[in-house]
Amino acid sequence: MQTSFVEDVSPIEAQSPIPTAEPPRSLVWAYRMLWLTFGIFFASTGAGKLWDRVWHATVRFDTFWSPPHFFVFVMTMMTGLLVATIAFTPKLNAWFGPKIYMPVLRMRFAGPLVILGGGLIALTITIMLDNFWHTAFGLDETQWSVPHDMLGWSWFTIIMGFVAARVAFRQYRPLGRLTKLVIAMLVLEFLCPAILGPFYLNYSPHLVQALKNLPIVRTEPSAQHMYRIYLHYGLTRQTSPLFIPIVALFAGIALTFLRDFCRNTFIFLLAPFLWSLTLMGRDLYTILFLHYQGVKQVSQIMPVALKEPSMWLPIPLFVAVVLYTVLTRYTSFSAQRVYALCGFVFGLCAYGIWHTTPWMMLLAIPAAATLMLGARLGAWIYGLIEKPTLDGLMRFLLTNCAEIPAVLGIIDFFLRRTTP
Repeated sequence: MQTSFVEDVSPIEAQSPIPTAEPPRSLVWAYRMLWLTFGIFFASTGAGKLWDRVWHATVRFDTFWSPPHFFVFVMTMMTGLLVATIAFTPKLNAWFGPKIYMPVLRMRFAGPLVILGGGLIALTITIMLDNFWHTAFGLDETQWSVPHDMLGWSWFTIIMGFVAARVAFRQYRPLGRLTKLVIAMLVLEFLCPAILGPFYLNYSPHLVQALKNLPIVRTEPSAQHMYRIYLHYGLTRQTSPLFIPIVALFAGIALTFLRDFCRNTFIFLLAPFLWSLTLMGRDLYTILFLHYQGVKQVSQIMPVALKEPSMWLPIPLFVAVVLYTVLTRYTSFSAQRVYALCGFVFGLCAYGIWHTTPWMMLLAIPAAATLMLGARLGAWIYGLIEKPTLDGLMRFLLTNCAEIPAVLGIIDFFLRRTTP
């Protein structure tokens, strides 16, 4: 019988002595600087993303340097300056975990700061690249365009840098249940859009049509072409055969990362459950915001929602997590068999929520394989956070911030050139 996670703290936490004397001032300031930097980044990113979505839905796009874009750029630069201050201050840098020698700078930096710095540099480049991209290639880019995809992966990389930094402090400041819960939900929130790309918000052709017919969007030829791309190639959860295998990859990464990070069954189950509730709340509000199917009052949301569960039912990650917990506790199945069964059931649930074409039920088979692949990636990512190496960090940063956006950017070019 497998019991892979039952402790409330990790073995490293249990072995690490917690100092009882007054902590050094440099430790106190390093910890404060970490939370200050995180607070500025998270608040500005959350506000900037929300502001940008509302702006594009209500104001005609006439310049890249719109107020929300400028706000995100300035706050990103401020966050980067704070991280640089920590990294180049030896007394602060010393508390952020094992040092990694950076040959180019000929200096040693804590591994979490390398992830944070790399992600922030990539995000700054992305913001400036996006301006060039719009000028050179037009505004009709999908979520797989280089700057858009790089943006999502840069945000995820930065969040992983903050997670790694907080993990490095656990021998001085143990990770409580609430902290673990918040971090787990943040990882899910930033990992999901990076992996899903256009499938993150494109639930069905009906929703894409509703977005396409927003008053301000109808006046934007480039936006109209972008939505024609989505409809022409069926890039929605309901119509694309790619969605179930891709979302199963996300589920695999999330499952093993949360398992290794939380090390507590209650938090392991609670985090995806609460994350699912937040997605449901957001999607139900979207029905009202878009006036979808004529909805203009809160009381009109549920009748429409009950007719179209694909508009608000969340990604069934919680189902996969519950099944994984049951199988690991009450069966003697091997880890690979557990992952395969979780992927298959997850794929069937995703089919039941979004797809209507009978043959797409067979996509549960590749979903089992991609969830198994995701499980290996999730374990690798967590291992890198606990024990960073130069090779691992460079591979992580290059893959997230360069290689994946470059490959998907080629696909975006093809989609744009072949859609009338």
